Amino acid sequence: MLILKNPQSILKDNKLYLKDIKPISKNIIHSNPIYTGKINKKRIVIKFYKSQEIMQKEKFCNEYLNSKGLLIPKIIYSEGSGRPHIIMDMIDGVIPSKNDIKERVGSLAKIHTGSLNESYLILKESLPKITKQDRLNSLEKYSEILKTNNLIEKNYFDHINILKKSISETNYGFWDDCFCFSDFFVNNSIKSNKGVYYLDFERACISNPFIDVGCIVINYPREYEKIKEEYIKNIHTNLKSENFKIELSKLSLLIDQGICEKVIEDAAFLSNDSIKKTKSNSYCKKLAKKKIESVSFVFDNLKNSFMGDK
Repeated sequence: MLILKNPQSILKDNKLYLKDIKPISKNIIHSNPIYTGKINKKRIVIKFYKSQEIMQKEKFCNEYLNSKGLLIPKIIYSEGSGRPHIIMDMIDGVIPSKNDIKERVGSLAKIHTGSLNESYLILKESLPKITKQDRLNSLEKYSEILKTNNLIEKNYFDHINILKKSISETNYGFWDDCFCFSDFFVNNSIKSNKGVYYLDFERACISNPFIDVGCIVINYPREYEKIKEEYIKNIHTNLKSENFKIELSKLSLLIDQGICEKVIEDAAFLSNDSIKKTKSNSYCKKLAKKKIESVSFVFDNLKNSFMGDK
């Protein structure tokens, strides 16, 4: 957790009479500064951002996803000048478990398909577009970072090359214009008595959405088949237009691509010594190795599928 030296001095001018401000204690690797506090007796969360642009993106996603029926913490106050920050309701609950996979996958498919059924301009005004070439460039960068981690076995670099070739030769069609959370890990959600709440949208973009499925699989690799089956079922249910059904036959391949792409990104982040984290570099590199190995069977699936088409 990153901690500001004096958050009270940043917050003193908002006239909300905040008190009991303290950093959230979480077993996390890296985050923007996040604090809890109170307004009168109401418990709140304060999240600080690196820029006003990132804060505005989070505000847009909060409103957009709430309009689509997801449970999202209510924003009480936002400030774009100085150190940008948002104050929102605190949600009482726990981190979701594998018993909540069905609800989370259903929410994910609902947002993905819903974004395809509306004007692309609604998203374009507030979210960056990540193209296929952007993704390939990122994989090249991640590959170079992973080479600095001596724990990563060399055969995974062959897997990365196959992943890049598979992505390069895939025509994604309408999927490239989809809302993508890009950080749909379990620690960005809270299970309350009302259901699962979702938070932290600063990495959201317009792109191929299947790395979101990858986030769930990386959290629960043993539930791979269940997650994949549930997601495909929800996509079939939600996409009723004939224009969208054309490409559903290759959905399994696209999901496997997304899982592999996301775990490479996550492992590269953990292996990058230049990024300040709350855990040691050696711990993070071991965790990177563990994450890649946990979904090694998906890399094998992708290889077999890709080579089988040749």
